[in-house]
Amino acid sequence: MSLDVYTLFICELAVLAFLSIVMLFAWSGSQYDRVLGFTSAALVMILIAVFLSSLRTLGLQFLPVGLGNIMLLLGYGMLLNAFRVFAGQPCGYSWLGGALLWALLCLFPAFYYSLPKRIIVSCLLCIIYIAALIQSLSRSRSALRITFWPARLLLWIHLCFHVLRIFLDQGSVSPLRGAIGGSTFSVYVIMESILFVIGLTFTIMAMVNERTQIKYKQASLLDPLTGVWNRRALFIRAEKLEARCLQHNAPLSVILFDLDHFKSINDRYGHVQGDRVLIDFCQVTMAALPADAYFSRLGGEEFAAILISSAPNTYALSERIRLAVQRSAPNNVNYSVSIGIATARRKPQFANLMVAADEALYRAKARGRNRVEAFFSDEPADTMEWYPRQT
Repeated sequence: MSLDVYTLFICELAVLAFLSIVMLFAWSGSQYDRVLGFTSAALVMILIAVFLSSLRTLGLQFLPVGLGNIMLLLGYGMLLNAFRVFAGQPCGYSWLGGALLWALLCLFPAFYYSLPKRIIVSCLLCIIYIAALIQSLSRSRSALRITFWPARLLLWIHLCFHVLRIFLDQGSVSPLRGAIGGSTFSVYVIMESILFVIGLTFTIMAMVNERTQIKYKQASLLDPLTGVWNRRALFIRAEKLEARCLQHNAPLSVILFDLDHFKSINDRYGHVQGDRVLIDFCQVTMAALPADAYFSRLGGEEFAAILISSAPNTYALSERIRLAVQRSAPNNVNYSVSIGIATARRKPQFANLMVAADEALYRAKARGRNRVEAFFSDEPADTMEWYPRQT
């Protein structure tokens, strides 16, 4: 079955116009997200380029060959900016390189009037842009758990098509109207372009949506004042740490913190200074905790940490934190912390450890505050680590 080039060209023009409108609405609906903004600009520029390519049938040369290809390369540049912004990179000016090079080459008649040379240069520039897109996408790997591989596959297919076109498109002039490159290979160029712009448009929207979901999910797990994990996040991560301890037969420890007489700090110095004390405590504690520990704010002046550690090591760590807090005085405001710890050797259960550490914390506060107390237990020695009852 033969495919009519002109019909495909009309389809591509309609698809690009529709996708441009969809992307513009998505851009405005997303509070003018820069990634969607650059993608919208890219689609509009490619739409103009495709329209200009059809003017060759009217006997025009500069609009399709010169301006049309410049707009196409500017569209690729806008896509590169979209991927760079998504990856947190600066846009710079390199995205203009392809369009400027094409404009320069069009000054030479040997290039301007040679279809095979234009096809080769166009393919090479597209390959460079796509390679840059793949590189920028790779920098966003950690932020994309679902859409990374579809986006990567789509870009690699598009890159491979342009590599194959260098060898398969001989630059034979097509007598049919509407051929983008003016060659008999145009039908395949149009088909691949339609599939690519559709796939890329919805992939980019999916990438932005996934990033937004991850952002909101992360925000829901963080304490807005201190920036540490909140209570919900601690319980989620505790399940994973529990599983690790069971797998490796490692001890699991819970540390509970309560800032001493925090209400009096708010009453005496004001809530702004009280917030600074909370932030300072988090910074001091996070600096002392090991990298694999989870630290969170439970609410108010209460905090918790969970880590894989034996009872003696947890006690020593807690004492170091207590002394560091005692030495810290943000804006010359002295404060202290009471700490309760509990450690389980085998089959650790986070909920039980929280109860045990809370009992130890209550005892630390009852015995004068600004001290570390460990949970003592009558459980079997292979289940719960404990310290002798202090009098």
